Amino acid sequence: MRKICLFAILLLCLLNKTYSQDLKPEELFEKYQDAIVVVYSYDFDNNPKAQGSGVIINDRGWVITNFHIFEGCQRMDLVHKGDTIKYTDIIGVDIEKDLVIMKIESGTFPDIKLSEKDPKVGQKVYAIGSPMGLENSMSEGIVSGNRTEVGKKKQNFVQITASLSPGSSGGAVLNSYGELIGISSMGLREGNNLNFAIPVSDILKVKLDSYNDKKKIEALNFFYQGQNLFEEGKNEDAIKYYTKFLEMFPKDHKAYNYRGMAYYARKQFEKAISDYNSAIKLDPTFSAAYNNRGEAYFKMKEYELSIKDFSYVIKSNPTNIDAYFGRGVVYMSDESYEDALDDFKRVIKEEPQNTAALVNMGICEYYKKRYEMAIEYWKTAIKHKPGLKGELQPLIDQADILWQYNIK
Repeated sequence: MRKICLFAILLLCLLNKTYSQDLKPEELFEKYQDAIVVVYSYDFDNNPKAQGSGVIINDRGWVITNFHIFEGCQRMDLVHKGDTIKYTDIIGVDIEKDLVIMKIESGTFPDIKLSEKDPKVGQKVYAIGSPMGLENSMSEGIVSGNRTEVGKKKQNFVQITASLSPGSSGGAVLNSYGELIGISSMGLREGNNLNFAIPVSDILKVKLDSYNDKKKIEALNFFYQGQNLFEEGKNEDAIKYYTKFLEMFPKDHKAYNYRGMAYYARKQFEKAISDYNSAIKLDPTFSAAYNNRGEAYFKMKEYELSIKDFSYVIKSNPTNIDAYFGRGVVYMSDESYEDALDDFKRVIKEEPQNTAALVNMGICEYYKKRYEMAIEYWKTAIKHKPGLKGELQPLIDQADILWQYNIK
């Protein structure tokens, strides 16, 4: 019996070792090339609009790609090994994360394992996609960062050095074990080899539903156009598109929140608050709307209501850094400097290089006449962001004089 147990343990160890072994690039390509498709989208007049890539993630025929390929379109064609495949339904959409999932007829496809771990910086990765329509093109690189914000987009991204080109969007990004860690999303033209993938963790959160109805597709495009316009700072036009979407789907809490953000950007705070109220009524647990309403109340100098909203978020989600920062700003404006410092310190605990929090902490210490601490926080902010020196150095000099002469 003991020999059997030892054999079982040894077999398990061997299986685990085999499973975790790196695949050679040629082995990885041979194993997963059949899971990659070329995606072509067509507008409502059936004209070609865009080309990208897609990944068949299971034997049920689920294909994941980027929503921006489908933006402004009515349908897509999928090309697999030279053959055009029709999808039977769109079963999942997350416009905020730029994701869409289609369903094709089930068939024999490679079973891509989705990575259960966050990718580590330095980890080897491979991108397989269809840049410029060149099906199953493969590039190699490493994970160069895990980001929560890229440009104006506040969401999770895996930064990679594997080469991406137009048409790569929606392709597979695999680790050396052959696990899917994300799908190719975009590159920054301003930089050199700055490419990004949407992580698997966000793919797994996509809400499944049927989106084959033409009305739903048209509404999704209104929402997406509103988002693009909002990110471009064209808030008046963004409001029009969010309103069109809400006329078709009046119970979408996220759309109310986004339209509220557009009103906020136009300094129409009362209208913004009205939309945040609608979002919260539809989903009383929607933290983003409470945070945004708290900011709008702050702009209207309704400090008590603002603090109430931020405090609600902190109580329900103690790790929400935006709420701590927002409440800290309100406390600071209300001259409650110790309370503000407590909130900013919580931000710094989670994000040590948050220069906005460091600057505000310096301001709080300055007004509490603790000049040495104020100088220390401001110098730390400059260390993390040298561009702040021109703004902060006069404050540092003034605080230094007050400290040296012990002026209270």
